[in-house]
Amino acid sequence: MNKLLMSDDIIKIDNDNILIEDNNINIEVTGKSKITILNKQINSFNILIKKDSEVMIEDFRIMDKEDTSIKITIEENSILTYNHSFINNEEYNLNIITNYIGNNSKIVFNIHGINDKGISNITADGVLGNNIKNELLENIHIININDGKAIIIPNILADNNEVLANHAATIGRINKEEINYLMSKGISYNLARKLILNGFLINIFKTDELIIKIKEIINWR
Repeated sequence: MNKLLMSDDIIKIDNDNILIEDNNINIEVTGKSKITILNKQINSFNILIKKDSEVMIEDFRIMDKEDTSIKITIEENSILTYNHSFINNEEYNLNIITNYIGNNSKIVFNIHGINDKGISNITADGVLGNNIKNELLENIHIININDGKAIIIPNILADNNEVLANHAATIGRINKEEINYLMSKGISYNLARKLILNGFLINIFKTDELIIKIKEIINWR
């Protein structure tokens, strides 16, 4: 995997596997690419996905206080999957804007967050405009522990009926039935809790190497 250290310039990525290590990111992606963000503070992330491209972004972070702005612009016949999980200890303000400037493209956001005493504020604005045959799927799920809190505000704007736009959001706590089931198998409460939280954070990721690193970082804290 290549490492990418960037300035304010636009970086062009073409058929590559990139580990990002910067907090202000401006990129253009062409072809089939994967971008990994591992426990790095991100202030702004602007990404242009060129036509006929397929991009996967895997983003895991532990934070105390962070404001992140993610702006996605996607051209025609392209696919973006953005998988993001986080542990927030204080305050996380996440603002997502998706903008379609072509037809027949798909964006999927999978976000799993744990608020450990912290509060997260997530705003997701999807702009599909007048374009047709586009898809926007937003799956945002938050678990609050130790009096954590969350606010999720979705906005999807579409000017025609030839699009598919869905937003799913849940805010809750650790499922007591899952805890009880694991404990019935002889697992302690603390270990059951750890297994549930670990699984919640990593199950949206596809890369084994990343999953192993996340487990090493968490080790449930």
